[in-house]
Amino acid sequence: MLVTKNPAHYLAAIQEDTTDAFQIGLSFTGHISETHASALTELASAIQNTPRSIRCLWLRFHDDVDEVTMSSFRTFGRMLVGAKAIESIVLEGNGVGSEQIVCLQEYLSSNKTLRGINFTDTKLDLSSSVLLRGFLACNCALRVLDLSSNARVDDDSIMTLLTAISEGGSSLSTLNICEANFEGVEDVIGDNGSITKVGVQTITTFISQTPSLVTICLKMRSLNDEGIKDLSDVIRRKDSKISRLEISGTFGDDGLQSIAEAMKTNQSLRSIDVGNTVNLTDAGGRAILGVTNGDLHSWKRIMSSNNTLKSVYLKSRPIVSEDIQQALRNITNLDPIPTLQQKVWRYIDNNIEDLSYTELEATHMPFLLSFVIKRGGINSLLRLISSHKNVPILFSHPTPERLHMESMMNKVASENAILRSLLKSERQFNDSLCKENTSLRTICDGDDMADDET
Repeated sequence: MLVTKNPAHYLAAIQEDTTDAFQIGLSFTGHISETHASALTELASAIQNTPRSIRCLWLRFHDDVDEVTMSSFRTFGRMLVGAKAIESIVLEGNGVGSEQIVCLQEYLSSNKTLRGINFTDTKLDLSSSVLLRGFLACNCALRVLDLSSNARVDDDSIMTLLTAISEGGSSLSTLNICEANFEGVEDVIGDNGSITKVGVQTITTFISQTPSLVTICLKMRSLNDEGIKDLSDVIRRKDSKISRLEISGTFGDDGLQSIAEAMKTNQSLRSIDVGNTVNLTDAGGRAILGVTNGDLHSWKRIMSSNNTLKSVYLKSRPIVSEDIQQALRNITNLDPIPTLQQKVWRYIDNNIEDLSYTELEATHMPFLLSFVIKRGGINSLLRLISSHKNVPILFSHPTPERLHMESMMNKVASENAILRSLLKSERQFNDSLCKENTSLRTICDGDDMADDET
């Protein structure tokens, strides 16, 4: 995207008869000319009325802007109030501080549609964070908060910003918090970070209370093994939606091992990018590989292995072997279901003559047979059904239909037994009546004979 000092560059584009989204990049440095000041006012009016969506309004400030330039920007900010076309704002440069935020405060505080805000290499601090509180607490549409390389952001700034977002109820999907001057491993060493362990705890607590997060980038000197373990507690949850994780800090193997343990229940994480760290060796990488590859000799381990993680990128370092780094970069290129199917097939192919301890039930047999013939062909199918160890699984277990019918037949048999008992009792009663009738008939016949003789 072109970032220019001439606002007129965008006037023609913003007035085009189209609804296609576009971006605006403005640079403020030194003294602004009358022509550029006039064009800036005209651009603000066009933004207010355009039917086009402005995907990003990028505002870059140098630290040498004069009062004339600031006056023009204040006018620009006031004219933006009520504008709904802007989707996200980027404020960049060491010229961005409280004064620039004040110019945009009325627009931000009344905005309900802005989806992203980014501060990069600015003078953002506690005082300017307080100015943003009204915007963050009232805009539930916000999805992205990016705080990258802002040297003055400290624990209190983090607390102010994240608390306001929590109060606003926005479903944040992306959170980037990266300390300034954090390019090499040597930058990790030393207690010179502006965000301490307290700030890290504030961040991990916020993450745990924001289940909508999908992408997280944390690069802080105080992000140690304890902080990674707190983050792992979130990853472990089944409702976690985090799919991309970028981390740099003072953690080591213990941190990665806690992530590996969390991956056993996680169903969303696809990639992990591990940047500058200390004390990271092959042990951390092996822990990740152990839970993603599974144990090919254990059916239970395969069924409990992670199938969503695709890759882990470790910033090149001599302490971690190249074999481990390569294996982590290429965990899988498949989606979760094909990844699990691939593991299952490797196991079945190696143990196809005895699957008794997989504890498969009769309901699974049609799927198993179809899976085997699809993966291995007719020869694998013949090996499966010809093995005497698989006969009980394939042919001895009753089908679900048979079990259901057996229950019904048992019920009918029980009812029939009751009926037979009743019929037997009725028959015995009838036999008794017949005997009594016979006796009475015999007595009556004897009385009649006696009368005849008389």
